[in-house]
Amino acid sequence: MRRLLPGIVCLAVILIGCSDQSNGDQTQEIEELNKQIQQISLENESLVKMIEEQKTALELVETDTSDETPMYHNDDYAMIPAKTIEKYPQTLYKKTTLDIDGDGEEEAIELHVNAGKTDSGLFAWDDGQNWLLVVKDGEKTYPLFDDFVQLGSIDFSTGMFDRKPGIVMIKRSHSDRTVQKFTYDQTEDGYQKETFYKKENTHDIDNRPASYAFFKDAFNLLDTAFTTKTAAVLEAGEETLQDSQERMAIMYPILDDVYNAQRFLEMVAELNREIYVSLNDAVDLLHQMVNKPPADEQLGQLQFIHDVFKSIGSGELIIEEENQIHPELKEKLQRINFHP
Repeated sequence: MRRLLPGIVCLAVILIGCSDQSNGDQTQEIEELNKQIQQISLENESLVKMIEEQKTALELVETDTSDETPMYHNDDYAMIPAKTIEKYPQTLYKKTTLDIDGDGEEEAIELHVNAGKTDSGLFAWDDGQNWLLVVKDGEKTYPLFDDFVQLGSIDFSTGMFDRKPGIVMIKRSHSDRTVQKFTYDQTEDGYQKETFYKKENTHDIDNRPASYAFFKDAFNLLDTAFTTKTAAVLEAGEETLQDSQERMAIMYPILDDVYNAQRFLEMVAELNREIYVSLNDAVDLLHQMVNKPPADEQLGQLQFIHDVFKSIGSGELIIEEENQIHPELKEKLQRINFHP
């Protein structure tokens, strides 16, 4: 109201100053001034209305204090029903089983990709591939993801989210990272999809459980790489290690697992830095052994990593209550320069 007073005073002065002018001129100027006053009044009403709407919206947000529903609006939320898949991509990339719907029987979780394999068993990647992630439950198939990914990949793990089993999926495309959670909804007979991580990390309630799932998958890949697959290198004769083709045939499967584990651990670092482990030294060692016939010292380092992983066994990996790698595992990883 204070802002309007100077304008009204000015108008009054102008009206008084017009008293010496002709009646025709006065009438015209008065009409113009009345139009200006009406315009100012309309703009003021619009401004007041906008302020009231914003105030109401803020009050609604402030009163939403439910403990059960976080104040988080997810634009990428959906319920995924069962669907017939007409055609699967070329290759089964990964498969696991889990009783995800609580019926006492395990469902199959499969990730397919439209990429072939080379003679050495490695994937022949293109700039982009079609990926399909499905849950198979008897006659029903639930497509959790079915799309093309440019310059990236899809991977998944399983974990517990608020004491409920779920699937957690990473989508990488260019430099983007997206993590989605899928849990079964018995009422809807479908899978509830929720995106809880898109770099900005706006909603981190599921970050730790997802990081534990990814860490365990990374460890399993490393365990296979440095026990079963490494044994083939350690048992190989000098002739095999000197031949570049034969050497690559037994070294590349190890590198493939380590690279996949490294991608999981990169996601772990973004979700939960406390349990991150760097594999840089191991990757460097493997590259050196692929590029040139390995020296005795390099074979000794690989033997040491192999022995450490053989000694780890099936013990506890993560102490979730303390959000840390188990101290015994951490000490063994440090011994082989896998830096937690």
